[in-house]
Amino acid sequence: MSCYKKGESIDYEKYLSNKEEFELDKEYQKEILERERKFLEELKTANEVFDKRTLMILFSILAGKHLSEYIGVINSGKEAVVLKARKGHLYRAVKIYRVATCDFKTMLKYLQGDPRLHIKRSSRRAIVNAWVEKEFRNLKRASSIINAPKARLRRENVLVMDFIGVRGDPAPKLKEVEIDWENAFKTVKDFMIKLYEEELVHGDLSEYNILVKEDEIYFIDFSQSVITQHPLANALLIRDCINICNFFKKKGINCNYKDLYKEITGKEINPIDEAMIKTL
Repeated sequence: MSCYKKGESIDYEKYLSNKEEFELDKEYQKEILERERKFLEELKTANEVFDKRTLMILFSILAGKHLSEYIGVINSGKEAVVLKARKGHLYRAVKIYRVATCDFKTMLKYLQGDPRLHIKRSSRRAIVNAWVEKEFRNLKRASSIINAPKARLRRENVLVMDFIGVRGDPAPKLKEVEIDWENAFKTVKDFMIKLYEEELVHGDLSEYNILVKEDEIYFIDFSQSVITQHPLANALLIRDCINICNFFKKKGINCNYKDLYKEITGKEINPIDEAMIKTL
């Protein structure tokens, strides 16, 4: 039965346009379903297992055109998996926290001391979601002042950020390259100072969380980063200084962690803060 009344003129151009739009929508739905099938097969091949809710989030990011496709696994650990993805011709990194295996006690310790977040003891998923929110904010702040991945999107336990690499190949870690170590140390120190001036401490800095892309230094993994008002900020910064000096000493650079800390903060190390490192 026609939806047009007798005698009513039919706007054939509008009718054909709506019909074409419906056909295009059907084609897009088919494309999305094919992406979902391919995505699930790729995860199975990579031996990655996620809960149903996480899979729905990952797929909704595809369906919402925030990403074009997931390409493969960059890194897989006990608590998180990092996938390589693409949005058009741009590459993205997708960090997925495993809700079932995250260290919630440690997460809660970092979250409860952060005045930007209001988290109470709650479900595992709520704690992980707050952790992703914290990392998202940290990346936003860090990437505005130093070389670091820009945060693009967060959905519960999933975080989408810029991919640091060249033509789809991940940039190597600092420990994997040979560069001008004196200049590298100056850059790392400068980045640590700039972060501190903007009231941020990396908290897990080492040669493993620094990448080198085309001779440029990049800091990554800001999940444990805290603002300088956090009760653990000083202890975390001392640990960062120790890690950095230990690495660069092996490369022939004269570095003392106490001097580095003072250069960053303008203060001497408090022995109580240094003793707290053992509790981190």
